Amino acid sequence: MTPLRRTYIVWYALLLTCVAGTAVHAQDASFTAAVDKNPVAADERFTLEFTVTTSGATARNFRAPDLSRFLVLSGPNQSTSMQIINGSVSSSQSFSYILQPREPGKVTIAPASIEVGGTAVRSNAVEVTVAKAAGNQRPQTAQQAPDPGVEVGDNLFLRAEVDRSRVHQGEQITVTYKIYTRVRVVNYTINKLPTMTGFWGEDLEVPQQTGMTNEVVNGKQYQVGVLKRMALFPTQSGALTVNPMEVTCQVQVQQQRRRSNDIFDQFFNDPFFGMTQTVNVPLRNDPLKVTVQPLPSDNVPESFRGAVGRFTLRAELTKRSVKTNEPVSLKATVSGTGNVKILEAPSLDLPSDFERYEPKIDESIQRTGSAISGTKTFEWLIVPRYPGEKRIPALAFTYFDAGQKRYVTLRTKEFDLNVEAGSAEAPAGPGTVARSGVKLLNEDIRFLKTSIGDVRRTDEPLVGTLTALLLTLVPLAAFAGLLVYRQQEITAMSDIVSFRSRRAVKLAAKRLQTAKALLSSERSDTFYAEISAALWQYVSDKLAIDRSELSIDNVTQALKEKNVSDELTGRIKELLEACEFARFAPGGSAAEERRRMYDAAGAVIVAAEREVTR
Repeated sequence: MTPLRRTYIVWYALLLTCVAGTAVHAQDASFTAAVDKNPVAADERFTLEFTVTTSGATARNFRAPDLSRFLVLSGPNQSTSMQIINGSVSSSQSFSYILQPREPGKVTIAPASIEVGGTAVRSNAVEVTVAKAAGNQRPQTAQQAPDPGVEVGDNLFLRAEVDRSRVHQGEQITVTYKIYTRVRVVNYTINKLPTMTGFWGEDLEVPQQTGMTNEVVNGKQYQVGVLKRMALFPTQSGALTVNPMEVTCQVQVQQQRRRSNDIFDQFFNDPFFGMTQTVNVPLRNDPLKVTVQPLPSDNVPESFRGAVGRFTLRAELTKRSVKTNEPVSLKATVSGTGNVKILEAPSLDLPSDFERYEPKIDESIQRTGSAISGTKTFEWLIVPRYPGEKRIPALAFTYFDAGQKRYVTLRTKEFDLNVEAGSAEAPAGPGTVARSGVKLLNEDIRFLKTSIGDVRRTDEPLVGTLTALLLTLVPLAAFAGLLVYRQQEITAMSDIVSFRSRRAVKLAAKRLQTAKALLSSERSDTFYAEISAALWQYVSDKLAIDRSELSIDNVTQALKEKNVSDELTGRIKELLEACEFARFAPGGSAAEERRRMYDAAGAVIVAAEREVTR
């Protein structure tokens, strides 16, 4: 066999392999269309849902059919669910519409299409029979097939809680948004953030490791999770309102078959058979009312500039002995709990023989826990103009303590500064004129010189031979040293990336060992948090992605750049999403399901080690 023919056969085999792989992906995918009721009345709403189920491959580019014969009341609403069987992750994506017919008759909804692993897949067509409007009487079939959302009822709701409903202007209140559920929530989306007039607000961090808690409401036990927490500072007094937040939850509910007297229909309606579907449930909390009292107007200190909370003040002077026109730094630090971000500088009254520049401001704010706290630093550059023993007055900072309902004034100690006579030249700065600009006043006509002074011989060299050699070699040596330093820096950075990549699997294995110890425990949220941490830490170290930039999109892009297969990329992505869903799922999970998740995590890490390092 000739080399050319052998090469052709190899490439042909590879091509067949690729085609076969694509065919497998397409065969593994199912794409169906269904309606929740049929027939329907002309004035009745119904749900059209397209569902694609894949194993490993990624589904994208959903294209809906022509729906012009219906009023589209909502959609497409997208939801995702996952299932792990024997370590294999399968995912389902649903695209649903709420429709209302325009006129009676039979309407055929054409197939939708979607790409799975690069191959277009089409759903089935659906024929809908539209009856005449029945007014207030709904068709018998509609009564027998209730909207899945009705099944949720009071088993799922959103609540906003405020730690205090009566505060002073500028005093922090903390608003916590909680979801209460007795059904399986697989995902949620915040559609509309709360709007508020008369407040300045900041988001507080909600720890990712926090799991669901249990609360009893009206005699029923709920799983409770925190969706969002905010710190609000009222900027005006009076009766203020925090408007509702709107959320859509994707919920798995029991799919009821049509009721009948058939014993087999009653048998298969049993929850044991797990006939579930994912529905979108809109949630909205009640508005919050807050009464804000104005700050006391009596005996307000002059140094008060709006700070409310509890704070401390300290100051330092960088030097205690300087020369005239030599700058010295005065730094004041305000720390505490309250509206740190809007704090103004403490009062500083300097004597007239000091020049002061605008302060440099640095801040460090902590948004963990239930209150805003932090530190704000103000650093002034001050310049003494005259010699002598100088005294810098104490700085004053006043805040309103809402707990004690009074103004508190903090003062630093005074600073003594010894100023010695220095250069007559003052440094030029904003608002000053350099002394060189006024140095020649009264000397408009200069003195005429009568002698030309000493003159050098023109045959003498300007510099000696040794000096000239040094002037040539020193810059070259400095440049060479800079190149060596830069190369070492690049090598060090490369070594860091290489080190992180080598240690990735080791650190992930430690996390998985911790998760393994939790397999038989009831702490499902902690187990899934460890699995999630193992996967995120692995991809961060293996792909050299900074922790602050970790996201599923960035991980997917980095895997693509490393030429990792679409199949493995899809498995990693779906496993990360499955962990997040499982952490917030009420009721925990069975030990068998946790074992599957543990095995799947180990499998994708082993597979990634082979593909990323190949």
